[in-house]
Amino acid sequence: MKKILGIFVIAVAGAMVFSSCDPIKDSQTLTGSVTEADVKAKVIVEPVMRDGKKSNYIHLNSSALAPAVTQFKYGIGTYAGSNGTVQGYVVPGNYNVMVTVLNADGTMLAPIAFPVTVEACYDVAPQWEMLCGTGEKVWTWNEAESKVWGNGGYLADTKPSWWGEPVGNMEGQMKGNGKGATMVFSGDGATLVKHKTDGSSESGTFSFDMSKTKKSAANDGLWSIGKFKTVGVTVLCGKAQNQGEGPVYAYDIMKLDDQHLVLAWSETGDSNGAWGGCWFWMFVPKQ
Repeated sequence: MKKILGIFVIAVAGAMVFSSCDPIKDSQTLTGSVTEADVKAKVIVEPVMRDGKKSNYIHLNSSALAPAVTQFKYGIGTYAGSNGTVQGYVVPGNYNVMVTVLNADGTMLAPIAFPVTVEACYDVAPQWEMLCGTGEKVWTWNEAESKVWGNGGYLADTKPSWWGEPVGNMEGQMKGNGKGATMVFSGDGATLVKHKTDGSSESGTFSFDMSKTKKSAANDGLWSIGKFKTVGVTVLCGKAQNQGEGPVYAYDIMKLDDQHLVLAWSETGDSNGAWGGCWFWMFVPKQ
């Protein structure tokens, strides 16, 4: 990947909830003014060419379907509109952009796939490749650490220092999340799949924002280098024991490179003062 930006925020353009639009009730069956054939003939989904290659920027146009409303679902986001260009993918490959159309009469067409090929990626934050490799990457507990999960001081410690558990005790902390459990991060769809030791799995999505850093209370340097969030799934043992053991979905990134992912969570949020209670997670790529 070409490394240009250090900041990448997964963004959802527009705001449209299709599920809230119930079809109009009528004594006769309604047929939408736009058909599947119309969509395939009139909608444009094509990569923007750069340096003679199909780039990860995708041009989307459904203006010819007006007044119907269109939603485009692509690799790392969703676009609700009739004409725009999005940074759709973070790794080269063959993908499908899913197009959903809501007609003016309230009827909706099932999503229609538009295949796209990405030959080269531009303006991609380097953290994508660190986290997802060249497509997807498997992470697990860092067994080299004596404590892979535990607590310490907020804005001060960078790993569990007050109390923590070795990897051999993690199954007891959260069933299925112990030694051998993994997380698969994928750049296609920004998905996170957690594979548990009992053979089951959980899936969701993730995002990160490397602009949201925090300063260390101990020196003039940085304590955290960004923010990491999940939706629909937590990281392994995604809980904080002192907070009713509820799930944690938002984390500070302490470290992220090719070989380490260290996350933290403050017990009282960003208002927590230095040395307040903070929880840490220690991960490495699976070998």
